[in-house]
Amino acid sequence: MHDLRLTFIGSGNAFSPGGLCCNGFLLNDRVLFEAPPQTLGSLNTVGVDPNELDVVVLSHHHGDHFLGLPFLLLHWKWKGRTRPVRIVGPRNTEALAKDIAQKVFPGVLDISYEIEWAEAEPGKLCRVNGLELEPVQVEHDDELSSTLGYAVRYHGRRLAYTGDTRLCDGVFDIARDAELMVSECASRTDCIPIHMNLVDDMPRVRAALPSGSPLILTHISPDVDNGNLANTLVAKDFETYRV
Repeated sequence: MHDLRLTFIGSGNAFSPGGLCCNGFLLNDRVLFEAPPQTLGSLNTVGVDPNELDVVVLSHHHGDHFLGLPFLLLHWKWKGRTRPVRIVGPRNTEALAKDIAQKVFPGVLDISYEIEWAEAEPGKLCRVNGLELEPVQVEHDDELSSTLGYAVRYHGRRLAYTGDTRLCDGVFDIARDAELMVSECASRTDCIPIHMNLVDDMPRVRAALPSGSPLILTHISPDVDNGNLANTLVAKDFETYRV
């Protein structure tokens, strides 16, 4: 059985409260979930070569989840990437990424390696390198093209990731069969219409998970703890969790 090894390159929300890096995490050093602005710096901190990434998975296009992508493209072009890479995200990911990257780093997409862009749609499975992604629609910002959570299968193991969302059916759908769940928890008690909080929402998320499945909270503010919820952890920048 393969271990699930999650390394957080950041655990904070878009405001980087208390100096936290914006949320993102690695799965077994090969799959990157989210591309926050500090992605390259965080990868260097945890000792992972960006050229060794096989897949980048994006939940939506807010800047704290997306704006590290031009820097990854810059690294891949100038720091010797040769292997193909796959970038998975909601509709319009390819067009948006190319537009921003070419404007801020002209020529960055004149490359010798291959990028495969995969448009994620709810109910449409995506398979690559032992990874199976099932996108699930969640409820976040109606101004975006789409916001997704993911039910993930990795070498037979089952991981759930909420992305950014209010509490909704999509969160419960991906929680039910997960061996491990990573959930946003943007604050302790603030009632933000497009996010979940610790006191009101996390008990319901915890109850939806199998009792033996760890719940890891991310996209947090510094006052978020585990709320005395069973088998619940709070992600910390640059720490690794194994299941």
